[in-house]
Amino acid sequence: MLTLNDFCSILPSQIVNLQSTIVLMQSEQDKLVSKVQILEQSQQSTHGSLYIRWGRSSCPANTELVYHGFTAGKKYNAYGGGTNEQCLPNEPTWGRYDDAVAPFGGRIYGAEIDLNEATKYFPNNVNNQDIPCAVCKTHFALNLMIPARNNCYIGWTLEYSGFLMAGTFTSGSDGYNHICVDGNPEFLQHGGTDDNQNILYLVEAQCGSLPCPPYVQNRELACVSAQSNG
Repeated sequence: MLTLNDFCSILPSQIVNLQSTIVLMQSEQDKLVSKVQILEQSQQSTHGSLYIRWGRSSCPANTELVYHGFTAGKKYNAYGGGTNEQCLPNEPTWGRYDDAVAPFGGRIYGAEIDLNEATKYFPNNVNNQDIPCAVCKTHFALNLMIPARNNCYIGWTLEYSGFLMAGTFTSGSDGYNHICVDGNPEFLQHGGTDDNQNILYLVEAQCGSLPCPPYVQNRELACVSAQSNG
């Protein structure tokens, strides 16, 4: 049976052992915290989402430029070919190729805006101008093009705003997809000629099955590129 003197004699060594254990546990905790921070930083650097900024060759602040290039798609009056607009990079590389004409191949053309009285909508005359594009990476997990809005819903962050554009409905051929063209677009250096290839037009609301109000007959639709972490 331990006496009081025996207990008092072993107590200091027990305290020392306990202190050593606490120090070791604290060191292990610091290592775990460091690992968690490294994982979080890694996730932040790899997570995010991509979107195309149509009409600009740069990305908004705090957004990474993946590449920039040329807005392109099918010819406005062609019945075949791909229907979706593409952002072609300005530095293409090639696989195997043959420069001879392929009579049944797909074809892709640079895009230009067709818009009389363009300064009613844009800050400068965009008529017949060829437009660039940029692929942007944001740290937000989700991205969404919202048509018929010039601002975002609550909980979403605005990347850019502009106008909803697509092909003309009068061409008598297959159309192509809607894109959101930046409201303050840039132009390609050689643009300005009326090439009549991949032509973009403002999209107007048509009443009927689309209720008016809230929509208005023949009113051009705005759009925004919006981001969120969910």
